[in-house]
Amino acid sequence: MLRVFFLFSLFLLVSCQPKSECETQGTNCPAETEDTIDPPAPTPDPLPEDEVSNDALIFDATVKFRNFERDDEEKVHKALEIIKKVVASKEFRNRVLGFTYQGKKAFVDNQGLTNGQIYQMVLNASEELQPSVDHQMDLDLELYTSRDNVVGYTYPNVMRIYMNTKYFNAYTPVEVAGNIFHEWTHKIGFDHAFEYSVKRDSSVPYALGYLMEELGERYLDE
Repeated sequence: MLRVFFLFSLFLLVSCQPKSECETQGTNCPAETEDTIDPPAPTPDPLPEDEVSNDALIFDATVKFRNFERDDEEKVHKALEIIKKVVASKEFRNRVLGFTYQGKKAFVDNQGLTNGQIYQMVLNASEELQPSVDHQMDLDLELYTSRDNVVGYTYPNVMRIYMNTKYFNAYTPVEVAGNIFHEWTHKIGFDHAFEYSVKRDSSVPYALGYLMEELGERYLDE
């Protein structure tokens, strides 16, 4: 009887042993099973015939100026008005949703997002360094002067966008709008290859910057 009791107690001790202790002792542990969770379905693209959402209509911008003269600031304000009108347009919405690269409806370097998700990220205007869905571009712009061929640039760890007077002074408000929009898309999480290629032109920053400039022409004199 004592032998049976001893065996029964030993069985309980082994079967209730914590798995972490089992692993640290180097013994063979039971295979671990995990519940699998299906990844969320991608957000469906809105239908092209739908009207633009209220998010597009209330899209706005704030700006801090560094090293700008009054005339320079005026040019930027005109550019921002162009950006707001373009983003609020149905054509901008449909061109973003319908953008294709090599026959596929997608941008290059799209972070795994659909065109519809990218469009909504633009409308949300939630910068990575100031993450809040406020539908407002938060811009910190600084003019600098250089003879190189860089129109402008920014860094991932700062909000500031640097704009070269070599180009800024010669640009129309529409061209400034395209440049600002390109650089701002970096602030919401999109990047592109450093070296030029035709493929790079289809990245989110370049494609949306070009689109902003193209559609902005109609609002230049308004």
